[in-house]
Amino acid sequence: MARSGGAMARTAVARLHLAPDAHVLEIGFGPGLALQRLAEVVEDGRLTGVDPSEVMHQHATRRNQAAIRDGRLILLKATAATLPLDDDTVDAVLAIDNLHFWPDITAGLREISRVLRSCGRFVCAFTPPSGGPPYRLADAVADAGYVDITEARATPGYILTATNP
Repeated sequence: MARSGGAMARTAVARLHLAPDAHVLEIGFGPGLALQRLAEVVEDGRLTGVDPSEVMHQHATRRNQAAIRDGRLILLKATAATLPLDDDTVDAVLAIDNLHFWPDITAGLREISRVLRSCGRFVCAFTPPSGGPPYRLADAVADAGYVDITEARATPGYILTATNP
């Protein structure tokens, strides 16, 4: 992931269209590549990362020491279905190469909607080594209540963007 995920991290973060003071959540942050990019873009905001893996916490912590030390980034052990955040507190949510591991995709999408502010953006991306998105992902996202759903195949892989109503 750390060797092949840089291009997708840059592309996915760009699709979030973030303000410098945004509050962004990354689900399944892995080695922390996208968090590193987010810390460059969100200079005055807050970053929260959730991942259940202790190994990924170690990698992401090493990679993002400055943002953690500055109080701009917090890493939590959690999953998409159990986000430890208040309702309507996040401007954007990012998930790269992990949605297909969620035990209940619908529950995760609804939980994201709960913490995502109205008109907040959700970006879900997959690089080729991950095997790609689950079948009919856009339909699942629409069924969970999101709007303005777009799917694109880009050089680094597949990207879905959606807006919380």
